[in-house]
Amino acid sequence: MFLALASAGFRIESRFRAQFWFKLLSGMLNVVARVSIWHSVFLHGAGSTEVSLPQMVTYAILGATIFSTWDATQIMREIGGDIRSGNVVSHLMRPYSYPASLFARQLGVRAHEMLMIGLPVAVLMGAFYGFQPPASIGHAVLFALSLILSLFLLFSFSIAVSMIGFWVMDMLALEWFMRGTLALFSGGLVPLWFYPDAVVNAVLYLPFAWISFYPLAIYLGQLDLASSVLHLVYGLGWAAVSAAFVALMWRAACRRMVVQGG
Repeated sequence: MFLALASAGFRIESRFRAQFWFKLLSGMLNVVARVSIWHSVFLHGAGSTEVSLPQMVTYAILGATIFSTWDATQIMREIGGDIRSGNVVSHLMRPYSYPASLFARQLGVRAHEMLMIGLPVAVLMGAFYGFQPPASIGHAVLFALSLILSLFLLFSFSIAVSMIGFWVMDMLALEWFMRGTLALFSGGLVPLWFYPDAVVNAVLYLPFAWISFYPLAIYLGQLDLASSVLHLVYGLGWAAVSAAFVALMWRAACRRMVVQGG
């Protein structure tokens, strides 16, 4: 069932040809903007001593392509639509969990975005600007594992926050909250190396850092293999916490629907 839902999400996204070309162009412009900013930063001597310009170019390309396809708000819009229309009630009668079905459908959608848009743009722009390979084979393997962890954390936190919509009945504020939180704390746009020490010491231990920053730091070799494995273990701990949080929020939401009359 999980694979069938994921496959359906992939096929549905494949039908929108005009949207595909628009997203492809947007992805390239996003890379150009980010790389241009970092070229300017290092040109004026404002770069970090912890990372070189080629590494930051690679960071910017991956952050603007592969990790930009992890769209948290799409799940939130889907849940918001189900809440407003009342379709969410029908999921209570189905033989699978509503949060699990959301994860499966979005997995197919995100797989399409990453394979058909993110990866081609990364290869094209990497060939143009220069692109560094993973620091080692071990780092490449750990980076692949961290991608899976990143996707799980993003989706689980998005679903958990979206469940608040059963009480507030409006997803717009929650969408902006998620966008702002991820932009500030995930390190996808600005690496945490550039944050003030007082901020980064707290942000590094938040689960959002495992969504973008730690996978990219592993890829670039900013973490050695032992530290990379340790951080993955920490990330798995956050994954367990987020899964439990989703289960609790969904159980509370089900009781909420009963109180409203189903």
